[in-house]
Formats: sequence, structure tokens, C-alpha cells
Amino acid sequence: MTDTLSSSRISAVIVNYNSGAYAMECIKSLLQQNIGDLEIIIVDNASQDGSVSLFRSTFGEQVIVIESQENLGFGRANNLAASVANGDWLLLINPDAILVQDNAILTLVAYLVENEKIGIVGPEIHEPSKSKHVLPRKKYPSEGRLKYTSKLKALPGNYAWILGACMMMRKTVFREIGGFDPDFFLYGEDADICLRLRLAGYQVGYCSNATITHVGSASERTATSLDKYLRKKRGFFLFCKKHYDLRDVSHIARMALITTYFGLIKLVIVGFFKRKHQLDLLHQKQRLQASKIAAREMLDQMDISPH
Repeated sequence: MTDTLSSSRISAVIVNYNSGAYAMECIKSLLQQNIGDLEIIIVDNASQDGSVSLFRSTFGEQVIVIESQENLGFGRANNLAASVANGDWLLLINPDAILVQDNAILTLVAYLVENEKIGIVGPEIHEPSKSKHVLPRKKYPSEGRLKYTSKLKALPGNYAWILGACMMMRKTVFREIGGFDPDFFLYGEDADICLRLRLAGYQVGYCSNATITHVGSASERTATSLDKYLRKKRGFFLFCKKHYDLRDVSHIARMALITTYFGLIKLVIVGFFKRKHQLDLLHQKQRLQASKIAAREMLDQMDISPH
């Protein structure tokens, strides 16, 4: 099997948006992999940091750069790259991720070869800035609050979804399920694609023998905190709307409004007595505001009054 794996063609896809400095290190870690035939495709989402020139001047023909004239978001950009990829396997990796072992990609491919029921696999993810390891999730967002949704019952495998920072899958499987849902711009698409894979009969895998280090949200380092939190919450509610019974979605949105109402009151009280922690309080307030806005938007889309 080793000879077969080493001769397999693998397409590594990086979606970049103003993360050139991080992507450089990601590409270097890809080029250090023990793979005979590795294709590296970078989709640049209209970056303004000189990323494209940097990639081409440094790596030349070692990478394929696709320049988008607009920010396609994560899912659509990956779909674009997959449509031109020549590999049998797709490695979807964030620009702020670095492969630790030089055989990490082959380890992930071997995992899929040995486990034919696995449709997608992720490595162990270490986030040094947060001093934590990101493990695969066993539940979908707010799954514990579901009362009417039935589609999550009897799904194959033990894992619900893996983080989109690094995913490996067969290109045929990617195409079978239609790739990423283009309705997701950023956040939520990783849980969505994993759920659709399971609904198609595949399992989600986790391979601890391959490791990446991940910075996290590198493409949003210049975005305001409120904008970032709002994108996350909108992605969350979009996932809920697509996969949960609308009665459950309504309940989740209403509970979010109640939680944010009391949370904002609590912050006012805490802020009065703890003036030295204003920045932390601001971020907490913005998270709550984002949840409130996204919940109200969802109820408006469903034409349901929050009262």
C-alpha cells in the first residue's frame, strides 16, 4: 500500500484572504511532505496585502494561483479549486495551518484507504495561542435543544464534524455531495459538509497520527470583533435553518434573545464594578450583540415575532 500511496496525486487547496505571511509557512510545510505528486492550488479572494505577487515570486510554478476578483468566501473558493484539481485526493487546509510531520498528508490518505466508510478525515489540531487541542465534535450546534428535528437520528459514525482548518477527502466523494454549500460564506460550512456526508452514508474520521498547528481566524485579524462574531452567529443560524425543524430553529433563536438580554444586563452591572477589564467586557458585549442581531434576523426571515 505504501507504494500506491506515495504515487497518488494529491491536490492541496488553500483559500487565502490577506493572509500571505501565514500562507507562506503553510506552503513551505506542504512542499516538505513526502509525496511524489503534490499539486498546490491557492485561491486568492481578492487580497490587498500583496499575497499573489509573494506566492508567485517565491514559489513560481510550484503553486497554482487562482485570482478571484471578489471575496468568494471559504466554501465557494474551495469549490472553485476542486473543479480544476487534478488529484485523486483533496487536502483542504487553511493558510494559517502548518503540517507538523513530513508524512502527515500520506498518513491522512492511508487512514481513508484503510477505512472506506470514512468520507472525510481531519488531523489533530493544536492551537498554541490558546494552548489547546481542537477535537472533533460529537454533537452539532445546539443539538441538545432539538425537539422536533429527526434527520440527526441514526447517522453513521461517532463524530459529528471536524474543524475546516484541515480536511482530507476523496475528490470523488467531494463531487458526489456537491462540495461545500455556497450559501455559507465563512463559518458553519465545515459542520454542514460533514453532516451532508453522513446523510449520504459516510462517516467522519479523526486521525491523531497527523498533526497541524493552527493560528485561527488569520484572515479576519483586521476585521472588527463585532463583524467577526456576527459572521459566526449568522453561519450558526444558517446551519440551523438548513438542517433543523423550523420549530426548533424558532426556539433556538428565541432562547438566544433571552440569553443575550440577561447577558447584556449582567455586563452593565459587572462593568460598573470592574472598570479595569473594559476590553474583555467589550468583546463579551459584542458577542452578545452579534447573537442578538443574528437571532432577530433569523426570526424575521421566518416571519416570526420574537415576542
